[in-house]
Amino acid sequence: MSDQLKDTTRSWLKAFFLLLAGLVAVALLVAAPLSGLWLYLSGELAVDRAVQAQSRGFALFGSTVGRNANATLEYKLDLYKTKRPQIVLAGSAGMGSLKDTMFLRPMLNMAGTANSLSSLRASLDAMLALHKPDVVLLALDFWWFSSAWEKNPFAQDPREPSPFSYTMDTLRLPWRMLLQGDISLPQFMFMSFQEARFGIRAQFDDTGYGSDGSFYATSIITAKRAPDAGFARTLDRQRRHIGEFAPQKALSQAHLDALADIYFRLRGRGIVPVVFLSPLPGELLDALKKEEALYPHLFSLRQALAERGIELANTVDARYFSASSCEFVDGTHAGEVAALRITNELTRVWNGLLPYINMEALNRAINEWKDHAAVASPFLPRVIEEDFLQLGCVKRTGPARLQ
Repeated sequence: MSDQLKDTTRSWLKAFFLLLAGLVAVALLVAAPLSGLWLYLSGELAVDRAVQAQSRGFALFGSTVGRNANATLEYKLDLYKTKRPQIVLAGSAGMGSLKDTMFLRPMLNMAGTANSLSSLRASLDAMLALHKPDVVLLALDFWWFSSAWEKNPFAQDPREPSPFSYTMDTLRLPWRMLLQGDISLPQFMFMSFQEARFGIRAQFDDTGYGSDGSFYATSIITAKRAPDAGFARTLDRQRRHIGEFAPQKALSQAHLDALADIYFRLRGRGIVPVVFLSPLPGELLDALKKEEALYPHLFSLRQALAERGIELANTVDARYFSASSCEFVDGTHAGEVAALRITNELTRVWNGLLPYINMEALNRAINEWKDHAAVASPFLPRVIEEDFLQLGCVKRTGPARLQ
């Protein structure tokens, strides 16, 4: 290689590395601070500010980074500490839509803070270290009793690091969402954010947790076609026996013991636990019944718990309490109206629940919002529910009369 060629190569390499260094400097000096400002103003990581706002009135917290049970627990524990409710809904995200509007005493929805029996125990322990409620409504998913889902239901896993912090990963989030088309260039550049909204989903979709801890699934119920339209995605998982639908030969005694431990520890502390399974739409339950032998942790669970002195409310079949498939958000998450029907059913299991609930308002809401996944909210008056599951559900076609 000639000296001239070597000099040219060195010049190009020098220019390349100078350009690379310049880009890194721009990223550090411009992109990162801009991203940090955007995250702060959007409230994406602002659990403390969200809870403060929710303690004063209605606000939505819908973070993109905090969508697993660990992150939900971190946020809802702060809300729980502030609200100090008398009645709590704990456990499965499948009951996340239940709101406090029909309750006569302070109620908080802590659903979604657990996704297994071991995480349910951990979440309850964390809650009771802060405040003791009178009643805990324990919403369970049937697959929590499967060894394929959780091998050791008595496991004590360490808490994961908080996702609500400024890290290189979170600082890249706005740019990544912009490049993927999840947010538009004007949404990124103008930084025009709503008040009483914290987090990207809350800001742009009015989706997230309300001041009572319940989940507003606005982006799903207002869509022309939801991701789980016709429950196709859920039914496909069941057909392939994956995830929560993995089969099991027999009921796991360890998992039954784990729930009994949770149940009687609550009773020992003077708390009334009311235990039930999150409901399933008829289409899914029929598919499961065709392979009943593969799911003893569903079809034999009620009897097995009764033998341990635990009454499990008969709520898994939505049709049993007249909930239609139109009242679901997807194949494993009940909508608000179905959740109200379950609440009504739970008063029959334990009539001590009646003083906590405005039964007249509850029954009126069920009758007026039949076949809807949500009851109209005065906080989101422009939300119009679509037939998002594409089941031929008849929905109101204009702004609904509020309760």
